Amino acid sequence: MTTEVNWILEQLGGAVDSIASNYTDRNGNQVTLKRVNRDDSSVYEGSESLDLNEPMHKRKDDLETGVFVGATLADRATVPAGTEYDHDIESVVSLRLEGMTSQGGLHGHVDPDGTNGVPWELAVRQIRMALLGSRSYPDASVPNTSYHTLLVTNEDPQSAEYRDFYRWEADVVFQGYEDLP
Repeated sequence: MTTEVNWILEQLGGAVDSIASNYTDRNGNQVTLKRVNRDDSSVYEGSESLDLNEPMHKRKDDLETGVFVGATLADRATVPAGTEYDHDIESVVSLRLEGMTSQGGLHGHVDPDGTNGVPWELAVRQIRMALLGSRSYPDASVPNTSYHTLLVTNEDPQSAEYRDFYRWEADVVFQGYEDLP
């Protein structure tokens, strides 16, 4: 797991807790937001694994257990900076949020009015706010690297493409400096 991916998943802990404490599914159980490291398919909450690259309709059983947010390191680019051997660095973490409706006989954790699950737009907003709250000088603990800015870009709501499923994707961009020896 890259440290940037780990940092992103750690920052989402508040959203996990907030959604669980404020929303229940049709059975009265807490709505679960599960964090997934898409680099190795490990689920932060528990010992299971989940491949978010599989089509959603093939993962209905998983989506009945919660809403999933996955992160993977998508890109890292460096450009020489100054007269020494240092770099400007930009690391991009791809973020994906997926859920299934609780309506129409399905047992997902997303419900537009919040009665039998979390409203989708609220889940997206909680994810964004958890990350943007730490957008200045995020400390991802990357050796020899200091980030000064965090941006959420390329937001792509894809829920309209599915009938019973919800999906939102975005890129989280870390910008900073790499001090080389």
